[in-house]
Amino acid sequence: MLNMMRVLLLVMCAVGVTACATTTSRAEWAPPSCEPGAVLPCAEWGAKLLREGDRPRAIEAYGKACEEGDLSSCMTEGKLRKESGDLSGAERPLTKVYETGDVAAALALAEVHEAKGQAVDQQAAARLRHQAPAMDKPATEVLFAMRTGSEMGTGLELSFNLQPMAFMDRRLGFGANMVFGGEDGLVETNGFAAYQHYVSPYVVPYARAMVGGMTSGQDTLLNLGGETGVKLCLEDIGHLNVAAGVSRASGGYFSVGLGLNGIIVLAILLQYR
Repeated sequence: MLNMMRVLLLVMCAVGVTACATTTSRAEWAPPSCEPGAVLPCAEWGAKLLREGDRPRAIEAYGKACEEGDLSSCMTEGKLRKESGDLSGAERPLTKVYETGDVAAALALAEVHEAKGQAVDQQAAARLRHQAPAMDKPATEVLFAMRTGSEMGTGLELSFNLQPMAFMDRRLGFGANMVFGGEDGLVETNGFAAYQHYVSPYVVPYARAMVGGMTSGQDTLLNLGGETGVKLCLEDIGHLNVAAGVSRASGGYFSVGLGLNGIIVLAILLQYR
């Protein structure tokens, strides 16, 4: 009789544990309801309401999803509030996305400030539009280029560029480059300062002034030069670079290169360490 009771208790415990596990699993996987009666997560519920033409409830649903950390919903909420004329309400979710470095959010936030019309808002809008094309660019770049010069012939260039947002929203850049090659084993090493202008987020012409040293054989001499070029950018990955310039070491030259985000280059180097 005692053994029978033990077996019965074991069976009951096993059933209870299974039930608890099933309940926990269901609770973990159940989608969060956005409001009473909704069986969809807030973002999906908001999309459904929007398709049905219920914009006020859709905005509330996207707002709840935004509070849960869904940046896509923050963007949608901000746009919907802006379109509905709720400019103050649109500012909060758009700012949340803008702070992550999102270009579209910066432009949408600029439109909100412009619509407000106050002098302080116009200044904020101008600042956001100035920042926007540079926001998704890397703070550091490493450029690998091939240079053909009248004095040195064909050589290779390695360049490091520092351009954080603190430098006039990436309009200013500082760095160093090294050029080596040619029949005489010429080496050119420079520091440089550059200014770049954002025609668009993808096309960025620039100009730089260079000063450094040049070595040929046993001699080391002062090197001076300048360069103009254009970057064809791909967000924070890097850019294609085409440039023409002149320096004491290279003479007149033309170069074509590939610039990569410094973090990407560092990650590649760590793989081969």
